[in-house]
Amino acid sequence: MKITLDHNCLIDLATSTLVGDKIRQLISGPDLQPYVVNIGASEMRERGIQPDRYDLFEELLSSAGLTEAPRLDPVMIWDVTFWDRCLWAGPDEESLIEEVEAILFGDSPLASPAGGMDSPEGKKWLNRVCDVQTMWCHIRNKNDLFLTSDKNFLKQTKLPRLLAIGAGAIRSPSSQ
Repeated sequence: MKITLDHNCLIDLATSTLVGDKIRQLISGPDLQPYVVNIGASEMRERGIQPDRYDLFEELLSSAGLTEAPRLDPVMIWDVTFWDRCLWAGPDEESLIEEVEAILFGDSPLASPAGGMDSPEGKKWLNRVCDVQTMWCHIRNKNDLFLTSDKNFLKQTKLPRLLAIGAGAIRSPSSQ
């Protein structure tokens, strides 16, 4: 089973939280393969992980025990995605991104923050972009399970719609 880990799962694994311990148990089975999306949320920026510092992202993955996990590349977004670890978007990619964005955040467009990436609005914007890109990668690569501690993916107004566009299964580490 191919499991996509959201960025909260990566941080929990790297910091060995109780949730991280649960995730580690969940992904350790012989038929389970965790996948990592090459994108850094605002919490990762606080660790110095920037688009030009993929080496620091790899250090985080190493501390999370995920050095061998396959990587999924998101669509390129300036000042968000890692250089040389992203894809150019065509109409099909853009359509799926817009669909995921509409499901997760409704009519609230993901416009770039006026206050910069390190402002409160910038951090919120960056995390929303990461959520959309992580789910897009999961669906695009036809992975089986999306593992997340973000309750937004699990809301009854959103979960069925994400499943309908190909998300497979979405679970919280605590529900496993």
